[in-house]
Amino acid sequence: MSHQNKLMETLNDQSKPTKIQIEGLGDVDVAHLRSNVGIVQEAFDLRMRLTAYWKVVLRRLVDSMALHLLFSIQNLLNKEMETEIITEVIGPEGNGLERMLNESPTVAEKRNRLKNSIKLLKESKDVVSNIMDRIATYVD
Repeated sequence: MSHQNKLMETLNDQSKPTKIQIEGLGDVDVAHLRSNVGIVQEAFDLRMRLTAYWKVVLRRLVDSMALHLLFSIQNLLNKEMETEIITEVIGPEGNGLERMLNESPTVAEKRNRLKNSIKLLKESKDVVSNIMDRIATYVD
């Protein structure tokens, strides 16, 4: 819209060249417009509005395509992951879930060590308690 004054000056001054540079439109030949100066402002306004609208449409189209691609990739990934998880849970012979529920040997070993530690600590507590009782009865 800032180029409208430049366009009107070129149309009104016959000595100026018939081609002008308008940002976004490039070189525009205005020789044929000199006979219709009355509607040039409206035509220029309409052209600028259409150009702005077209830029918005293109931007929306590009954004829409990007979102559609993202959505398609996400759906594809979800389907593949679902298939992979089902295959892992079911397993080759249908024992995938049982295999997943089995305790690993390292966890079983650690559990047994902790049980033994608890047992030893309880025995130590009993021994210390007996010693304290003897000391208490001996002092009295």
